Amino acid sequence: MMNCDDKLGVCSINSDKNSNIKFELDKKDTLYYIGDPMCSWCYGMSDILKNIEKYCKTNDIKFQILVAGLRAGGGDVWNDNFKSFLKNEWSKISELTKKKFSFSILDLDFFNYDTRPACKAVYIVKLLIKDNSTKILEFFSAIQNKFYAKSEDPKELKFYEEICKENEIDFDEFTNLFNDKKIEDDLEKEFLFSRTFSSSMPSLVFMKEEKKTNISIGYSKYEDVVSKLEKIL
Repeated sequence: MMNCDDKLGVCSINSDKNSNIKFELDKKDTLYYIGDPMCSWCYGMSDILKNIEKYCKTNDIKFQILVAGLRAGGGDVWNDNFKSFLKNEWSKISELTKKKFSFSILDLDFFNYDTRPACKAVYIVKLLIKDNSTKILEFFSAIQNKFYAKSEDPKELKFYEEICKENEIDFDEFTNLFNDKKIEDDLEKEFLFSRTFSSSMPSLVFMKEEKKTNISIGYSKYEDVVSKLEKIL
């Protein structure tokens, strides 16, 4: 179940508070970004997040993306009510952030708004290029641009070919992992793990010596994020 709040600039899903998923946390100070490439508020904040990632690099803070699977598996009925919700949501985000949206996808008779493939693509790229947070975020952003600004479908493998080329990622290697069913289990673990940090997207959570501090939940300005970080560094 997903809920969106225009005032907070956030979309939230039910979290499994009883999840036993454990990941080894980095000992280095880390800012975790919890998001989904097909989360519209994440798209609205995408340029801000690039600047935040640059700030982290300058200040020796690790920046790590966790995909949370906002609509993993889809399930929303593609009807007038859902399309009206998306149109209103995207219009508000565009007005606030000046990000470009293409609404042509809303003219389709059917579309499965399944965010799992887009999340899987980001997860795969994290495996392939590991700690290069700048390039991973660029890949994440490129998915957002093709979907929201061009109305292309992230569920299709060919959607990622040009993005891989632009980011110097071997598309054959990417394809093998994208088609590997075994990766689904690992992806699901990341969904569960990310929701132990936050069930809202976009969210930024800072970890220092195993102490968790919520920096932002929902759309936030660069200055506000940096101000909160500097208070705890």
